[in-house]
Formats: sequence, structure tokens, C-alpha cells
Amino acid sequence: MEAGAGTEPEGNDVLRRQLLRRRLAAAAFSASLVTALLVVAPGAAAAEPDPPAAPGPLTIQPFYAPIEADGDAVPDTTRRRLAPAEEREPTAEDARELAERLGDKSFSGVGEGTSIAAASTARKPPASPDESYLAPCWDSDGGRGEHGRVYNRFEWCQRGRIGGIVKDEDGDEVGRVSVIFRAAAYGRDDGNRDVRVFLRSEPGSAAYQGDQVGLRSALMHVWADCDDYTAGCTAGGATAGKTMDDWNSDGSWHSWTVASADNSGVGPYQVSRHLWHLKNRVFSHALPGVPAQKFAESHTIRCDSATVGFARSRSKACIFDDVIPHLQYSATSTKHGEVARHIQCALDSTCTSYPLKDGKQVPGKFVENRDSPGLHRITEKTPAHPDNVTYYAKNSYQKDQACQQGTPYFTDGLPPALYKPPAQQCDEFPFASTKEGAGVGDWNFSVLGVTAAVNRCAGIELKAYYRNDRILVWQPSMPKPAEDPYYVHITDVPDSTPPGDCVDEEDEGEVTDLPPTVDAGANVSGDEGSVITLGGSAADAEGTPSTNWTYAPGTGTDPGASCAFTAENNVGTGITCTDDGVYTVTLTANDGVNGSVSDSATVTVYNVAPSVSPQPSPSARAAAADSGIVTPTPWQVFRVGSSVKLTADFTDPGLNDTHVCAVNWDDGSTQKFTSYGRQCVREHTYTRAGMFTISTGVTDDDGGIAGEKTVMVIVYDPDGGWANVDGSYDSPAGALPGAPAAAGEGWLHLTGRYYPQDKSTPVGAARNWMPPGSPYRFDIQGGTLEWLVVTPDGKVAAKTTGTLAGTSQRYGIVLYAYESCTGATRAGACQNGPDRVRTVIWPLSAGAYPTGDVFYDSRASAGYDVDVANPLSMRTGTTLIQWP
Repeated sequence: MEAGAGTEPEGNDVLRRQLLRRRLAAAAFSASLVTALLVVAPGAAAAEPDPPAAPGPLTIQPFYAPIEADGDAVPDTTRRRLAPAEEREPTAEDARELAERLGDKSFSGVGEGTSIAAASTARKPPASPDESYLAPCWDSDGGRGEHGRVYNRFEWCQRGRIGGIVKDEDGDEVGRVSVIFRAAAYGRDDGNRDVRVFLRSEPGSAAYQGDQVGLRSALMHVWADCDDYTAGCTAGGATAGKTMDDWNSDGSWHSWTVASADNSGVGPYQVSRHLWHLKNRVFSHALPGVPAQKFAESHTIRCDSATVGFARSRSKACIFDDVIPHLQYSATSTKHGEVARHIQCALDSTCTSYPLKDGKQVPGKFVENRDSPGLHRITEKTPAHPDNVTYYAKNSYQKDQACQQGTPYFTDGLPPALYKPPAQQCDEFPFASTKEGAGVGDWNFSVLGVTAAVNRCAGIELKAYYRNDRILVWQPSMPKPAEDPYYVHITDVPDSTPPGDCVDEEDEGEVTDLPPTVDAGANVSGDEGSVITLGGSAADAEGTPSTNWTYAPGTGTDPGASCAFTAENNVGTGITCTDDGVYTVTLTANDGVNGSVSDSATVTVYNVAPSVSPQPSPSARAAAADSGIVTPTPWQVFRVGSSVKLTADFTDPGLNDTHVCAVNWDDGSTQKFTSYGRQCVREHTYTRAGMFTISTGVTDDDGGIAGEKTVMVIVYDPDGGWANVDGSYDSPAGALPGAPAAAGEGWLHLTGRYYPQDKSTPVGAARNWMPPGSPYRFDIQGGTLEWLVVTPDGKVAAKTTGTLAGTSQRYGIVLYAYESCTGATRAGACQNGPDRVRTVIWPLSAGAYPTGDVFYDSRASAGYDVDVANPLSMRTGTTLIQWP
């Protein structure tokens, strides 16, 4: 047994001397403290201390112990030892199971010694605990245990010893100090989601072992804390810190708040469960402490923001959940005994109850096991069954049928002798206000005629129980963790209060929960593939209802059309559709209490024409094809007879549209075909030489037409003719952008042909110059020809590169020439009129082919395709094409 304050328990000399030797050896304490500890036998000389052994420092660790009724700590051998705090990870279910084994109750009726304070108004924590009311709780076995006691769902209490244990470097105990504490916690249902925790010490309860002086000055800090802050739990309040001597003399109350965030829970009521605990740390200047540890066990609170079944003033609450909620009726009560005995029989499978059924299993019996079938509270407005009849109405109908031997109960229903209206009323269990009532249809219920006044009284007590134990109303949208099942416990507690004394308290202004209002907004329109904004709204007097959007395609919309919402659960959202058409959008709101409410609007979606353009992609392929034509590339060279593959990307925001591609190969042939995968892909073989401008376009199934895109290719015939062009021409003003006014005689030379030994590269040369004496003279001498085109109708085009005389600048040169039919070597392979020529020169730094940024172009207004090159008439010289 621990010694009382100010005493030195017998048998502690060994402890004191051991403590003294260790402290002297470590030189850890002041001389005054050594003097206080040193004990010398009368008449004897002081003994020399042992040589220092340099032991590790002493530490003081937090300590807690349950107590006996007289305040003494329960010996370790008779109680479960607490594991270190860091080794314990209790869950809310663990705490509840432990509390259940300790026999905690929820709603304790009159006569059990734990009468409940009236809850006719919203409950909130007091400024300080009512000690006279909590005295039986503190003195109970549960109150003095490691879990404390849930006195009812709104009150918790605990009494025990806390303090510190001094240990040496080997972990052996060399001293301890403790005081008795009293703790209480209060839930609330006044519109706040928190509980208030109180703690004080009992003055004069300190007990010491070992050095009293050092332990008296040790500091003990105590506070309340959450087990897990990540789940929306917070704790606040100043730490209570005093010396152990002050804890022994000062019995004032300290308090803390444990709160639950409004948005931390699940289900329509935002139900959250949190574990909390009391924590302490003991230390001094001479005795370093260890990290704070929780003492005793964690406790569970359940917080909610219920909008149904409670007055608005009680719309938020936190209660203690380490107890199985259960209503208690006494079978011996004159006030509700008939109902209690009916329920007792209904819950007893050996007792005959009606309607008759073999193996009847009526739910709701309190057996101290949360996994057993419980009851779930409903209201008269709890959403309907699939057949559009509310749970409450269906329960009442089936109850009446069973009491009157109606359909389908007939001979199995309640015998007429057991039901004598109007003196009696038809009582049912499970109650009509539960989801498990007679309306379930499985015959697992019971009916019996009971005195009307008794039935009324039992109903009033059930109504009060729902409020006093904060039983949440079940909703179809409730997830399992948010449900609040309860049970019924039939006792034999005497109660002689007559039924006439039952008073039904007012509902303190409970407001009918009206359905939400909803508006889908104005009719809107927009393009397919684009986000069209919807301006919906929804409101509910009791809170924010859940909302969601749906859509339906109208008549005439193409099959396969679909839409997607930017955020289908937000009233303000957008809709994107894959095809044009008229769609109906519907906004539905649900408050979890009433049925769903909806409103609709019309969305008109317009078709958008496709576009031959790169598809959205980070690929180099898309980046290289600004026009949308991926292959062939501009001015790509092909040999006659080889395949030219056209690949053209196109886009269309109407993802449900179908498309037809049209290709003109510029040689007199065209193709139309259905596209797949947002591409036009076809291959073509040219049979003659030329420069061909390929064009492609796309049309969607709604009539949208994409603008054509083009690409020019070079096709040469190594077995065709060869060309020789020599002479001059009149270079017009504007041909030389660097000198727009320059005009005069220009000269050019081109010779080239393909030889059988190399049919891929022509042999020849090209040159263009303005002669000496010209005010704007230039001379570009070309090198090897890159390609040579000689068309069957007497047109010539060739490309080479060269350097501007007198500089290192590199240029590209394309020479064009038309052969006159006068003197043509092949009939028909010529052009009417005189021989004609054109020269285009551009810096190679601008690209491999001319795009308009040129150094010189003798026919700047014409296109680059040889068929539209429009050369100038030669002033001197000739164009000669030689055919094999």
C-alpha cells in the first residue's frame, strides 16, 4: 500500500540508501538534496559512500493506476498492465468493446441509481462538474477502472491515481509519487460539435515512496488530446501544470475541449467518430522526464450534424460512444409495464407472440454486442419504399392487419381475445418508428393489445429516449459507419409511477424538414465539343442538399451522341456534347430526408465543321505538319511510277460525327472515301512527270465542310526528255525585292538530263545573272542539279543551289522554261507562243524551297507549280527539249 502524505513507509531504508548511493556517485543532485536523503544511525560515524560507478541518470516516468473504493491503487498483479503508449493503437471499436465488458449503460431509467438529468432543452457542458450528481459514477467499478464510465451518452467519468515513477538506469523503480484525480466529460447537443473534459486532483491524496523532497517539487502536466488529428479531431485548452505538492493541495478544476470538424464525417449528417485521451508528463530539474504518455485508455466520441429528428437548436452534437445505446423499460412498472412485458415476450423465442411464425427472430434485444441485430430510428417522412409507401406507413398498415387478423395474417394474427379496442391499443414491436418494423414483411414482429394509457406512456418515453440518447434517424443514403442502431433492455426495476403522470414534453419548436428547391437555370446553347455553362441552383433550409446532373438526347440526335459534365455534382457546371442536337439536362437535389426534387432545361448544341489541321498532340509528326497534311511533305521528290502516300490529319469537336475525305491529285484523278480515326489516308501513282498540287478536304455527316489544304510534290521521269535553255529576258521592276525599282535584261542558263547509269540525280548546271553594266548586277552560279522535270507538254523546271558571286551566301534556284511549238522536236510537246523562262532565287537560310521570302523572282505574282509558273517571254536565245 502507498504511504500517505508526509509519512515514510516502513521498509524504504534500502530504497533510500540505494537512491543515495547512485545520486552521490553520479553527482546529480545538490548538497541540500543529499543532506535531506542521508540517514545516519545515532552515535555512529557517517559511512563513506561507495566509489562512483558512473551510473546513468535517473528518470521519472508518467504513471497511472486504477483505484479501489478506498483510493488505494489496484495492485499490478490484479489488473491488466498498460502497454507503453507508443505500442498501443486502440480503435474506436476497441474502446467500445472494453467499455461493454465493464457493463456501461446508456440511458439509465429512474430507480437504477443513475437518474438522467432532464433534456427538455439543448444540453451543453457546465462551467464545472456537478460533483454530487457524478459521485455515484466516480464510486462505481467502471468509474474507477482504466476506461472510466459512460454514465450516459452525454456524461463520462473516471477516478484513479496519476503521478510519476522514478527509475534507475536499469529500469528498476526507486521511488514514486501519485495523487488521486477525478475526471468528467460532457457531451452536448446545442449546435456544437465538441465535448468538454474536466480534471482535478483530490487534496491530501498524495502518496510518496522514496525521496519526498525531490518528488514534491516534481512538475506534473496534464491535458486532453486526440489520438489522431488527421481525421478532423482537434483538442484545445491550457495544459494544467503544477508541482506534486501543489496538486496535493489545490483541487481546482482544469478543462479542455475535444472538437470534431463540421466537414470531417460521412453520410448526410457528417457523422464522425474520434478517439481522445488524457495525457500527463512528470519531470523536475533533477529528474528528467520521458515524453508524455496517455494514461488509462482512449475514449470515443461520436459527432454529427443531424438535420432530421431534432430541433434546429440541436442540429449538431457530440456524445460518448463507448457504450451500446439501449432503451430501458421495466417489466414491473405500472407506467409502461404492459408494453415492457410484451417486448420481453417478443424478444424471447420460447414465448408465443403474434403473428405466429416458426423460428421467429425479432431484432432489437440488448445483449451487449453491437453486432447483434439492432433497431434503426425512422420518422413518418423517412423516404419511401420502392412502392412509394413510407416505412412508417407500411409498418402501421401491417401492424393493423396483424392485430385484426387481416391479410395476410388471417388465422396466424392476433386472436380477438387479446385485443379489445378502444380500451386497448394495438402495440407493436419493433416500434413503428424503426426500419425493422412490421412493414419489412418477414413476420419477425409482434403485436398485442395493451391499455391505451400505458401504450401512450411507453410512446412518450420512447420519444424522450430518442432525444436523450441522441439516436440518429436512419436514411437510405447513410453509409454503415454513420448508422446508429439501438436496442431495448427489459429490467425489473420497480417503478410505481402511474401512467397518468406521463407528460409529453413539447418538441421545442422542431421544424418540419421541407424538400429542397432546385432550378436547372435558363435554356442554353453552344457548339459541339465546347463546354456550355449551366446555371443551376439548389437550396435547403436545413443545409446544403446533395445534387447531381443528368442528360437525355432529344429526338433527331444521332445515335451514339453523348455528353459529359464538368462536375456533375455541382449546381454550377458545364456540359460538353459529342454531336449536335437538342438535349434535356436535369438537376436533381436530395436532402437525405425527403424525396428527390428535379428541374430541367434545354441545351441546343450546334454542329462545328471539321478542319484539316494537326491533331492535338505533342508529337514531332503533328508539329511538322502545320497544314494538317503529314505526308507528303512540300516539294517532296518522287520518281514516275512510285507510290505517293497522302496522310492528312483533321479535327472535329463533334466526336460522334462521321466524315468523308475528298482528294484531288492534280493529274485529272480524284477520290472520295470514308475516314476513320480523324485521318484521310490514300496512295496514288503518277504516270508522268510534273509538279502536282494535291488538295484534300473533309465533310462531316451534318454538312460541315472543312476548307481544302494543299501540298505540292515533284515527279520526275528519268527516261523523259532533257533540256537546254540559254538566253535573256526582260527582268521587270519588283523582281528584286532588295531593289524594287530595278529592271533590265537578265540572263540565264540551264542544261540537264538523267543518264541511264544514275536515274536519281540529273546532270547539268544552272546560272542566272544580270550582265556587267547593269545598275543592279548579280551573278549566281549554280552547282549540281537536285532534280529536273520535263513534262510531256513541253514545260521544264529544275532546282539547284549556288553562291552569290563575291559572297559566301548560299541560295536556292528554281528555273522554269516553256518550249515554243515553233521548232519543237515532238509534236504536241510544246506551248503556244514564244519560248518563255522564269527564275526564282531565295536564301537557303529561309528553307529548302521558296515560300515567298525570296531574293529574286522574275514572275513574283505566279505560283510555284510548273503549270501555273507563267514564265516571261525570252528576249534572246531558245528553250530546247530533246526527247529520247
